[in-house]
Amino acid sequence: MNNKRVVYHLATGRLTRRGEMMEAWDVIVIGDGPAAMRAAIESAGSGASTLLSSPFSLGVGNACATDGLAASIMEADSKSHSNDTIQAGAFLCDQDIVAKRVANAVSQVNLLERWGVIFRRNTKGTPHAATAFGHSKPRLTGAGDAMVKETQQVLEEQCIRQGVVSRGNQIPLELVHRNQSICGVIILDMTTGQLHPLQAKTVIIADGGFEEAWNGSNYSGGLGMDLALRAGISLRDMEFIARTPLALSGTDIILPFGMLNDGASLHSADGADLEIALDSDMHYVLEKIQQTPNPVLDARGLKSQWWNGTAKQISQRLGVEINQQTLAISCKAISTIGGIPVDENGRVITEKWSRWFTGLYAAGDAACSGMHGAGMIVGNRLLDALSGGSAAGKHAGEWSQGASFSGREDLEAVIGAAEAELDLLFIEQEGNVLRSGPITTDLTQVMDSSMGFEREEEGLSTGLEKLLQLSTTAEQIHCDDQSRLYNDNLRRILYLKATIRLSIAATRSALARKESRGLHQRSDYPQIDNDQLHHNLVDIDGNISSLAIRKGSSGTWLIAPSA
Repeated sequence: MNNKRVVYHLATGRLTRRGEMMEAWDVIVIGDGPAAMRAAIESAGSGASTLLSSPFSLGVGNACATDGLAASIMEADSKSHSNDTIQAGAFLCDQDIVAKRVANAVSQVNLLERWGVIFRRNTKGTPHAATAFGHSKPRLTGAGDAMVKETQQVLEEQCIRQGVVSRGNQIPLELVHRNQSICGVIILDMTTGQLHPLQAKTVIIADGGFEEAWNGSNYSGGLGMDLALRAGISLRDMEFIARTPLALSGTDIILPFGMLNDGASLHSADGADLEIALDSDMHYVLEKIQQTPNPVLDARGLKSQWWNGTAKQISQRLGVEINQQTLAISCKAISTIGGIPVDENGRVITEKWSRWFTGLYAAGDAACSGMHGAGMIVGNRLLDALSGGSAAGKHAGEWSQGASFSGREDLEAVIGAAEAELDLLFIEQEGNVLRSGPITTDLTQVMDSSMGFEREEEGLSTGLEKLLQLSTTAEQIHCDDQSRLYNDNLRRILYLKATIRLSIAATRSALARKESRGLHQRSDYPQIDNDQLHHNLVDIDGNISSLAIRKGSSGTWLIAPSA
């Protein structure tokens, strides 16, 4: 009899003979926002052992619920919502996926309400539906400025109810796979400073996008997307970036669109009304704000109490009373539309719709689900996070029940290399010491100038060259804090490197799309070119390929692309 001990894994409830214990999970979810928690709830509900692993402290989440949830509450069906979504996406949406997502919207509202979100209601007692940019009918619903907090809270409660194990300050370093089949993930546990190999049948990436490449403030996502890119997955439609026209200038505060339905209005600095209808196309709204010198939001006529939290936040942060003064606003990147390519079940696909990177899923802002196409309308971001997370979690949980663990040796081999690479960050290089701050500033300047609201060949090419230089420079960054315990400096460096790689991919994809479509506008190619009506794919080496647009479930267009 050999001396290897028998280890009982609480994570999986199975007995395995191992020289040392290695955690093993049916499903590992990376992230902590609505998409991640919705995925974890579904996978655990199917009986799968589920770990929710957040790169930040638990409860941080993200702001995808800021503007509420779009749902056809007051309509006989979801056809109009589907049409609005496809048209706002400039026909780059996968139409069968759009139809499924929007048809599921009312169910998502009902579920959140049953779990405890206090939705605003109308005089008939049904959830209040408001008009919003990009929608032809009133369908934006929510809980005012408490929507983010309440959504996060009820989803956390459901994770606990379903037995999801949640851990914070877990930095994913490597996605381990064998022949495009998931083995697990290497995690840096910042609560202990140790690296851990986690075996998994499935991994769901749902930690968010890389919009901070334009903002340079608090990184909140992008590590998962970068894991996929470095694992050999080509990212999809990276050239498309969603922006809000209601960013409070000089701050990280985003004003909810719902305020415009309750008496707030948009003006130029001299008080002239910008006359933007609430059902206007989002691209038009952004263009109008961009072209207006010193635009402001006037909330002095705000009639609803549902935005008192926003008023209090602004008063405490800026000393400004919104019922007395106007607020300077500007456009700001809030979400990256492109990302990890997935199908309707959240499965990550590689080059073709029929080819699955076995065991790997993505949802929310980390995924390019086909929901948004070339543009995003208000309320669809949260809808996609909830529906996409639910679909990925359900499929992963069920699929994992018939799958087996694999790749223990691969995980053990990769962890040594990950340790060595991490240690390099603590070694001071010869010459000038490089730190993350100046490189972060350079990155935002490059992305603003080359990948801004309007683009052109020379600017994109120059931007790409600068980004490649930044990528090389970033490898020389020194981490001053020598500890791995709760090291925010180390976390920022890892996020910065990932964001630079993703920015390079986005710029290459923008160079490849030689047309103006939706939120990708090129001054040198000002027209839509329907010969380019396909998804762009870009890999880590810069190779560009394409993926066909999906039609309706019957094989025909729900709305035929317009010329």
